[in-house]
Amino acid sequence: MIRTAVLSFLSLLLITGCSKNNNNNTPSGSLSATVGGTSYTGTTTLGAYSSSLRLIAIVSYSIQVRDTSAFQIIIPYAPPVNRAFVSDSMYLTYTAKGTEYDAFSARGQLQMTITSIDSIGHKIAGNFSAIAHDSTNFNDSLLITNGKFSTSYTVNP
Repeated sequence: MIRTAVLSFLSLLLITGCSKNNNNNTPSGSLSATVGGTSYTGTTTLGAYSSSLRLIAIVSYSIQVRDTSAFQIIIPYAPPVNRAFVSDSMYLTYTAKGTEYDAFSARGQLQMTITSIDSIGHKIAGNFSAIAHDSTNFNDSLLITNGKFSTSYTVNP
């Protein structure tokens, strides 16, 4: 249920983000991490803020031969800057090779520090680490370390 709501939310934000809004800049950025000992660097990273939900969504994906992997990070707005924080509405999803891994802040699986946020220029940056669990097999997990992102974001209703 949560996954369906989030995917709908992200699809709506990214579609809305591509439509006309008050921010004429196309969101762009970067996201990198070490996932299970392997380096991940997103080829495309986008951000969107929903003023009605008061959430920032960051989506990053990497298309490689025979494999597409992606990160999705949901952060409550406005997060504290330069200190780790926990929130019931903050989580991370990593998808690779058809398997989805989730990490929830409130369960202690996701650690996040926002290093900067610019609400006028619509930019956000931060660091993260997580222990993400397979969404269908909790005993299968991935260690995510050295996570770092920096992206602009669109502002949506």
